Amino acid sequence: MKLLSDGKINEDGIISSNEMITEKEGYEAMLYMLKAYWEATGSNDLTDILSGGEYWPVPNRPADSAFWEYWLEAINKVKKEGPPPTKELH
Repeated sequence: MKLLSDGKINEDGIISSNEMITEKEGYEAMLYMLKAYWEATGSNDLTDILSGGEYWPVPNRPADSAFWEYWLEAINKVKKEGPPPTKELH
């Protein structure tokens, strides 16, 4: 199975990419990623998200390599589907 991270992370888990996105796309990707993480885990604990995504113990290597894949999936979703749907208030 081809992953979005293929060619953007090496065998040591060090991430690299020179692709650019706009600030708006980054914000929208963050929204997609947070929602997907919440749906997958049910966790409302922001420390889970932050600890998995931070670089530790090696620079440019996320503590949980899956976060890089989640991020790339979110960016891909923004590029293909545009911004998340507008939330309806009841």
